[in-house]
Amino acid sequence: EMQEAGADALELNAWYLPGDPELGGEALEEHYIALLQELKAVVTIPVTMKLSPFFSSLPHFVRRAERAGAAGVSLFNRFFQPDIDLESLQVVDRVQLSTSADGLLTMRWIAILRGGTALTLAASGGVHCAADALKMLLAGADVVHLASALLLNGPQCLAQILDDLERWLEQREYASVAQLRGSMSQHNVPNPSAFARAAYLDALDSFSPPPGVRY
Repeated sequence: EMQEAGADALELNAWYLPGDPELGGEALEEHYIALLQELKAVVTIPVTMKLSPFFSSLPHFVRRAERAGAAGVSLFNRFFQPDIDLESLQVVDRVQLSTSADGLLTMRWIAILRGGTALTLAASGGVHCAADALKMLLAGADVVHLASALLLNGPQCLAQILDDLERWLEQREYASVAQLRGSMSQHNVPNPSAFARAAYLDALDSFSPPPGVRY
C-alpha cells in the first residue's frame, strides 16, 4: 500500500527483544532476514532495515542483509525502556527522548561499517544539532535522522541545523558533504586494532577525579 501510494523507499523496523533463553542469536538473525525477504518479495522500491545494536556480530548481519536485498541499514533502534516508581511500586511507561550522547554508539558502528558494505548507512538517534550531524557524516553516514530534536524544538530547528552545517563546511573549505563523508571511518585507519587499543588508553588517561574526591 505504501508503494502504491508513491513511497520512494521503505524502512523495515525490525524490532524484537529476545527474552527467550532458548532462542539463539543465529535463529534471531534468521527471523530478521525472513522478514526482509518476505517484504522484498512484494515490493520493488528500496528497503532499509532499522536495527538494534544487540547483535553478536553486527557487520556480519549487515552483510547478510545486503545479500538478502536490503538497500541500507538505519542505526539504531531505541527500545522502549520502562521505569519503576519506587513510591507506588508501579511500572512507569513514558517516552524517553534521546540526547546527543546517545549518538556515540551509532557513530562508532557507522565508522566501522563504512567501507565494508555498499549499503546506505543512516544514523538514527542522538542527532540534535549540526555538530551531531557532522560527526555522523565524518564517521561515514549517508543520511541522518531527527526525531527528538523536532519534538523538543519544532520543525523550524531544521533550518538552523542546515545553516550551521553549511557554515562549518564553508569555514573549512569543504566543497561538498561528499568530500568529508567517511573521512574519519575505520576504513581509513591502517591498523584498527592498534587504534582501538590506543583509544582505550587515552580514554582512561582523560579521567580526573572531581576536586575533593579521595580514593
